[in-house]
Amino acid sequence: MVFKKYAKYYDLIYNDKNYKAESDYISSLIKEYKPEAKKILEFGSGSGIHGRMLSKLGYQLFGIERSQEMIDLGHQNHPPQKKDENCFFFQGDCTKTFIANDFDAVISLFHVFSYQTSEELAINMLKNAKRQLKEGGIFIFDYWFAPAVWRYRPTVRVKTVENTNLKITRIAEPTCFEDKNIVDIDYLTFVEELPSGKISKIQETHELKAFNLDEILHFSNSTGFEILHSEEWMSQLPPSQKTWGVCSILRKR
Repeated sequence: MVFKKYAKYYDLIYNDKNYKAESDYISSLIKEYKPEAKKILEFGSGSGIHGRMLSKLGYQLFGIERSQEMIDLGHQNHPPQKKDENCFFFQGDCTKTFIANDFDAVISLFHVFSYQTSEELAINMLKNAKRQLKEGGIFIFDYWFAPAVWRYRPTVRVKTVENTNLKITRIAEPTCFEDKNIVDIDYLTFVEELPSGKISKIQETHELKAFNLDEILHFSNSTGFEILHSEEWMSQLPPSQKTWGVCSILRKR
């Protein structure tokens, strides 16, 4: 399973991610396509940063996260406070875990949908979203966009971050299977404890799938959704070969 030992260092590795801007963006989409929405379910809630920010914007947020380690990280880094009381996180599987059937919106961010690497998984995720939405509820999710992924092919990337206690170097090495729109990313992470210099190594392989808009349409038609809109992530521009990230908004029929 991914996000095991690696989870412990997740928030530090992504400390440059603009969660506030992303949460505001998702809130703006909810206000545009389901303005009365109050109760939200998040698939793949991770360490809960998006969820906590959305709860501060006035939403009641329930999160489903496969990795208990990620949930524990969120509780450790962001201890529950009164302002977070509208945030609840559960260990589970976004393709089958059921919470309730009265959500106004379901969201899934940071390419969680691209971890659904088969048609069966993708359809099951949409089916699970649909059965938890009210009539007319919306599903907002982002994913790798295949035309852009294969134009700007994945390459080896090295990222180094540190704080007063740790220095982390992560090497991401992709293996591409273009005929299947699949990329296996081998993450090799070196964790150096400061100031002792002790180094440990963590290795995980993450399999992700890139999707075309025709596939999203097929999944939607197969599960009782209609596509309201698709755009480049956070840009409001039409999907193109210029960016890997696309966001789609579906409505339960």
